[in-house]
Amino acid sequence: MDDSSSIIINTDNSISSKETAINTSQNIDNYNQISSYDPKQIIKSIAQNLRDIIRENIRNNQMKYVKQDLFYINRHQSISIEDFIKLIYKNTKMSLSTLIISIIYIDKFCEINKYILSLKNVHRILIASCLLSIKFNEDCISTKYYSKIVGTNDCDLNNLELYFYIKLQFSLFVDDDDYQRYFDYFSKFNLDK
Repeated sequence: MDDSSSIIINTDNSISSKETAINTSQNIDNYNQISSYDPKQIIKSIAQNLRDIIRENIRNNQMKYVKQDLFYINRHQSISIEDFIKLIYKNTKMSLSTLIISIIYIDKFCEINKYILSLKNVHRILIASCLLSIKFNEDCISTKYYSKIVGTNDCDLNNLELYFYIKLQFSLFVDDDDYQRYFDYFSKFNLDK
């Protein structure tokens, strides 16, 4: 995929394929006046995109390759992906840019590890990714509060976060252009398809 191409859902779960390179702890909310966008619309776009990736994995018979690791639970969550993202976003008070960066982390995680997203792992991957993104981009460090939000214990959440961080190869940097592409993609995502 070259730099000029649009972001698409690939069968390897990646939304984009360019490696991330620079620190995003700078104030990226200034890009495109992100604060003027409706968070509900962005969240709906992100959730729809994750559902599309999972549907594509099912359609391509990829579920047999789903890893039974720390993120895997042997049942479907009772909360939808969209409602789960809303829960995290509302209760953590994370910025919209931090949420978008967490999705970049998920994409990178899936790409590096050839990881298959499913309904049995996406919720736990989301919370680990969001937590890392919040800690790195907003300098928050309390896991205890976040564990109460999602209904898990501190130890479990710490393990998810550490495992995700290791599998990301300790790289939490996002290139400005990558961030901009993801932002543009989610702000213009066609929810009627």
